[in-house]
Amino acid sequence: MRADISLVNACLLPAYAGRSPADWMLRAADEGLAGVALFGTNFPTGAGPLREEVTAPLRAVRPDLLIALDEEGGDVTRLDYRRGSVHPGSHALGAVDDVALTREVGAAIARDLRAEGVNLCLAPCADVNSRPDNPIIGVRSFGDRPDLVARHTAASVRGIQDHGVAATVKHFPGHGDTRTDSHSELPDIDRDEASLDAVDLPPFRAGIEAGAKAVMTGHIRLSRLDGLPATLSRRIVTGLLREQLGYRGVVMTDALEMAPIVRRWGYGGAAVAALAAGADLVVLGATDGEKLLPEVHEAVQEALDQGTLTLERVAEAACRVASLRAWADPARRPGAPDTGRAAADGHRDPVGLVAARRALLAHGVPRAADGRRLHTVRLATVANMAVGEAPWGLEAPLRGLGALASATDVAPGTDPAAIAAPPADGGPLAVVVRDAERDPWQRAVLRTLRARRPDLVTVDMGLAPAGPLPADTPATLFTRGAGLANATAAAEYLTGRAWRGSLRA
Repeated sequence: MRADISLVNACLLPAYAGRSPADWMLRAADEGLAGVALFGTNFPTGAGPLREEVTAPLRAVRPDLLIALDEEGGDVTRLDYRRGSVHPGSHALGAVDDVALTREVGAAIARDLRAEGVNLCLAPCADVNSRPDNPIIGVRSFGDRPDLVARHTAASVRGIQDHGVAATVKHFPGHGDTRTDSHSELPDIDRDEASLDAVDLPPFRAGIEAGAKAVMTGHIRLSRLDGLPATLSRRIVTGLLREQLGYRGVVMTDALEMAPIVRRWGYGGAAVAALAAGADLVVLGATDGEKLLPEVHEAVQEALDQGTLTLERVAEAACRVASLRAWADPARRPGAPDTGRAAADGHRDPVGLVAARRALLAHGVPRAADGRRLHTVRLATVANMAVGEAPWGLEAPLRGLGALASATDVAPGTDPAAIAAPPADGGPLAVVVRDAERDPWQRAVLRTLRARRPDLVTVDMGLAPAGPLPADTPATLFTRGAGLANATAAAEYLTGRAWRGSLRA
């Protein structure tokens, strides 16, 4: 039995290269494609409005198309990929631990997305960051306690969906205890069912109870449950998520282009295995999908012919995705706020900046009150693939505040002895790092610079410590994230100057 191309397309979320939708993408949308995933490659420097250049042309073909992107706030952003997010991420919000604030930030993100024609937010992360040296989750998690992550996952889901944008709870069944980055190799998590239920599943239960329209699977293996990655495991997708947790919404995959999946199964084989496991919406990844769609179509048809995938399973998946498209159709809420991004209203500061201020953790760093100018040295680090090339550091907000004395960027691996630091009589110095405790090079640079400038302040834009710091810890300001909102809050604190108006100005 042959599957209609439109039925298979209804389960696929590919991407395309460049800014404006390619002709093949518009044709595929007209042939029943579920939607489009946007990645950093779709946000070149100097690009015009997303609505005009991307989403409007797509919706002219299919008004109810799912248009999806990663908008977690903090380190992971696509709308502000060339600027830095105007909203803090999960680590900052979990530290503040005000669920009303988390819901408000989620709502602000949703308003931004709707203003640009995006109706599927690939957030929030429901992962419990139970391993502090996790290379891919870190600041993307609300924290290391299941109860904390659960209540903020639910608040974020409600905030996003309050404004007609579908939220995606990820990365099921929990990516927080991994030692490796699943973009490059398959993490193996040593969890039995009891520990999984106690540590990793509570946030997913909370997100489901909050009404999350989608749950994204992670490319992780729980070898005590199944030898296959969770994305391709019927035991995990159908047995654990559907039957045990009772989830009835759309199950979507993480990007199949990630190395541990595509190297072994290929796009077609992985898509078939994911659908057979119980997934409904298959995310192909940032790779241009023009040549990938035929590969998937062919693999699905071959699986149907061989009986390893049934037409009923594909139709069930397509039906669930159609229900999601109907719920997230921008036309279904004509009165919703979709004509302008969330911004300061002239009477109060942007909610993202308010939240970022509350998330700051200062150790031995008094709040400045003199409107000083600041020298900065930023120790550049290589971000993981989820973060991409989004800018970070203090230079932009300090410049905006009129408080930048000088800015120096140091390339990763530079000999610490070769790094110049402004003299003490030239003004205060901030050395900007990200997760320095996990990076021997950053620590070595800090020791060298601190020997020359004992008065320097370290600004760490990565994970903040969960417990009290030793009394002899050098002066450090933790921002709990590297987004523009986090950086602006730190710049205000260190200079005694206040930001006025939108962070996107």
